[in-house]
Amino acid sequence: MVSKRKVGLIALWLVMNTLLFWFVGLASSGYSLEGYLPGETEKVREYSPVIYAEPGDMPQGILYMVSRNGTVQYYIVWRDEYFSNLVIDKLYRFFRGLVYSGATQDIEVFKINPGDGTFYFQTKGHVEVHGKLLPGGKCLWLERNVTVSNCAENGTHVKLYVVTWNHMLSLQPENGTVRTELKMRHMTPEDYVSLGMFRRTQYSMAGITFSSLTLALLATLAFNGVLYLAWRKGYLRVFKKLWED
Repeated sequence: MVSKRKVGLIALWLVMNTLLFWFVGLASSGYSLEGYLPGETEKVREYSPVIYAEPGDMPQGILYMVSRNGTVQYYIVWRDEYFSNLVIDKLYRFFRGLVYSGATQDIEVFKINPGDGTFYFQTKGHVEVHGKLLPGGKCLWLERNVTVSNCAENGTHVKLYVVTWNHMLSLQPENGTVRTELKMRHMTPEDYVSLGMFRRTQYSMAGITFSSLTLALLATLAFNGVLYLAWRKGYLRVFKKLWED
């Protein structure tokens, strides 16, 4: 009969295995061809968004990349996200670093197609907003079928207002936000990798966290299954002898 001590050691071993595989999964990064070969267009400056943010939490700048279909993707970069609770803040930053390969910057995306004036971003609760530029500086919020007045400067520069602590955006002004003047440059392959852009653009943080945990559990079962078979067949005689002693 297996003693409680040995059961405890087995449980600890499995937990440590799972955590190790999980952290490796979270820290790993991928890439896409588009990320390494971002396009260019003369419309970038003409359609860049105007960002309104709180004075104490201003973005650092904007990176841009152009899709093959001509859609311009603007990535608004903040130094980080900050909770009011110190403990939660540190835990959150730790997981962000694992998920995004060490990068803790917060990045929000605004996409616009100069060809038809359609655009996209996320607002409160990560709700997707799809819109369309209209004449006279107005925009149509497609999901709500609502026309927003004074939405775009010069008819092309959509005005975006930061409305949450984690930098979700809105077409509606919020108290305390002021216009920013941000430097903008083309995203390089180095930016794409160092900021974990593949992860950011393909998956949510929660999705990466839980999918990596699932893979970690499967890897733990497979790894220890192989170890157990090797132990039973006598390939790990030294460990078998220690266990039986």
